[in-house]
Amino acid sequence: MADMLEYLDWRGDVPFSVSPFNEVDALLLAQLSYFPAEGIVSAEMDGPLLLKEVYSKFDAKKIPEEVRIVSFDQDVELMRKMSESKRFADMKVAAYMNVVNPPIDLQFAALTCILDDFVFVSYRGTDGSIAGWKEDCNISFMDETPAQCMAVEYIKKHFKDDTRTLVLGGHSKGGNLAVYAAAFCPEDMQQRVKRIYSFDGPGFKDEITSSKEYNAVSGRIVSVIPQSSLVGQLLSGTIEHRIIKSTASGIMQHLAYSWQVRANSFDYAEELSKTGVFINRTMSSWLSSLDDKDRRTFVDAVFGVLEASDSETFKGMHQNKRKSFAAIIKALKALSPEQQAAAKKALSQLASQGKKALIAGLEEEEKKQKRPALTDKRPAKA
Repeated sequence: MADMLEYLDWRGDVPFSVSPFNEVDALLLAQLSYFPAEGIVSAEMDGPLLLKEVYSKFDAKKIPEEVRIVSFDQDVELMRKMSESKRFADMKVAAYMNVVNPPIDLQFAALTCILDDFVFVSYRGTDGSIAGWKEDCNISFMDETPAQCMAVEYIKKHFKDDTRTLVLGGHSKGGNLAVYAAAFCPEDMQQRVKRIYSFDGPGFKDEITSSKEYNAVSGRIVSVIPQSSLVGQLLSGTIEHRIIKSTASGIMQHLAYSWQVRANSFDYAEELSKTGVFINRTMSSWLSSLDDKDRRTFVDAVFGVLEASDSETFKGMHQNKRKSFAAIIKALKALSPEQQAAAKKALSQLASQGKKALIAGLEEEEKKQKRPALTDKRPAKA
């Protein structure tokens, strides 16, 4: 089996003129937005750089350890392979943007990739910042998060007076941002959006998925999730997921480098794994059992405790464990009665729904085992 890095080993020398853009290419470009291009790629569309120029200017030693996300080494390797390939080396990139603003729970990054036939806008998913993870949770109760707002403004700023075809995509929260931007950009721009790729991206509140804006683009959404997906099954969605095979286990399947590729497409599975089904039942039931107020109070309580560590990233919190944990324990004790009640209620509901999902799964499996096999009951010929 092969992953997307191996895809570049045997497909990288094939230009788009010979083998057209495909879903694996879309994943590569979605993952590319995680590459730290500060000080290299312009924040505007003018002065775009070839991908091979970007990599030649990059120095991994200048990237502080505390801001390196879990896939940092693989992201750098991805950039190297793409920059050395005939397929991507001469692709231009521009309009790199990366903003983290903890006071307003904002983490947003995007990059534009310019191909011959269209422009691919790549939205970054959640990085290692606490603000980014909190914003992910905020999607469950906010009508619009700061990153969703910026996702719309990004394409309005760069492509409002443009006539090129647009393809939007992203991994994790980036997939959510791509769908949201396509749905809520001006109508004339929306008509130029050819495809939207969401790679294990969370869904939306019912108010969004039932809106005319969302339904105007829903037929152009390609949603890909791994067999044991957690993030991609959060909240609502009307799109049927394509389920991809992964070499990882559990939540680590969220990392796209474990996803399996076959030729110029993904290696798809027929259904979710048992873990994936369990997660779907548990999280869906849990979230539906909490109203927006309970969700907000729970999220504020949990992240209020984490933010007490004075670290902006989970890696920074880990590097200063003693100080961070002492601050967290102190913050836990200082939670208001309302926050303590909300956290207790949410965790209790999660445990309850998990138990119900487990029982339902066991009962379903038992029924399968008891189901009689089909036999040919016609009398035997003499």
